[in-house]
Amino acid sequence: MKKLWFFLLISVLLLSGCGKKEQLVASAELFEVTDGTTSDGVAVGDGKSEFVKAYSNYVIQAAYTDVESSYMVMSINEIPYDESISTLIANFFIDNVPMSEEDICEENDIEDTELYSLLSSSDYLREHEVIYRYLRFLWENSVITDIDTGEFNYNETYEVPKAES
Repeated sequence: MKKLWFFLLISVLLLSGCGKKEQLVASAELFEVTDGTTSDGVAVGDGKSEFVKAYSNYVIQAAYTDVESSYMVMSINEIPYDESISTLIANFFIDNVPMSEEDICEENDIEDTELYSLLSSSDYLREHEVIYRYLRFLWENSVITDIDTGEFNYNETYEVPKAES
């Protein structure tokens, strides 16, 4: 199941790519959830207004949960909250520094099509710790029914530990 999620999230990454969209890069604190409440105070049972107020400066991805679909970047105001959906806020942490896909592409002088190859390469993983974190909200009838957070550690997934400095 973990591998399935990993590949689903990778496809999201490739679809969103290293485009020119402006996004707020989430700090590690954003991905903390305690007793069904996020660090920004959004909780199970909240609706669109609380979600938009807390996360309007982030890139939001949405996917339908009752059919097989992929996450798509959507405007926070155009998401169909009244349907069975999942929304996701995610970004990478390279050596514990939060980075957008665009930042990674610029820093490594690569195109968006090369991002997956870079982040899964043994050479890159020996030099860097790469973690993909996400905050996911499940929605039913315009209400958040579940909030979870998770991460994928590329070094562990590809079994390439970062070399000691």
